[in-house]
Amino acid sequence: MASKAAAVVCVNAHHQPLSASLQSILEHESAKEKLTLNFLLEQTEGRGLYLVFVLLALPSVYLPGMSVALGIVIMFLALALAFEKPPRLPKFVGDKALPKTAMNKVLRTSVRLLRFIEKMVKPRRTPWMTWRATKSINAFIIAWLAFLLALPIPPVPVPFTNLFPGYSIVLMAVTMMEEDGVMIWVGYAASAATTTYFVLSFGVIYATLGTVIKSLTK
Repeated sequence: MASKAAAVVCVNAHHQPLSASLQSILEHESAKEKLTLNFLLEQTEGRGLYLVFVLLALPSVYLPGMSVALGIVIMFLALALAFEKPPRLPKFVGDKALPKTAMNKVLRTSVRLLRFIEKMVKPRRTPWMTWRATKSINAFIIAWLAFLLALPIPPVPVPFTNLFPGYSIVLMAVTMMEEDGVMIWVGYAASAATTTYFVLSFGVIYATLGTVIKSLTK
């Protein structure tokens, strides 16, 4: 039993690249048989929760039909992080197997994307990045982005409503994990731009609905 426990993927080596952590999880025997959210949480300790944010956000970008459910899960975990609660999901959600074929395709793409991001994000430590207040604020930002991601907005007339919050979550999570006090500002800018885009999008939706209603009442 001890040897099996020792074989479990360890992804909390402090500066292990996120792409390498993801690759290790994907190659784990349990992941090949059944990939669940609680399995990911069990295999990622400490900063590994940020890896889970990435794993949940990217499928929402590439598989639009999953954005509502995964956005809610990300929001739940981000709020748990903000309030220093254990990152564990109820069994009916966390132990449900994720669609294997689609997830494998997304996760392989995720490794390539993360390798690109890692060329820019480095462990540039700044004292304020380690403050409890900073971590909580950043977790609240991810929770807000996850809320936007979970909104059931159709791609017509408003495109990119999954892409913008999804990639913003990825950028925030990676910079938080590496405690990169420089690139985190790019994450803040992306989050602000995403919020602005959604505010403008609601205006477009409102105008479109008004036009439709007027045409129906003529």
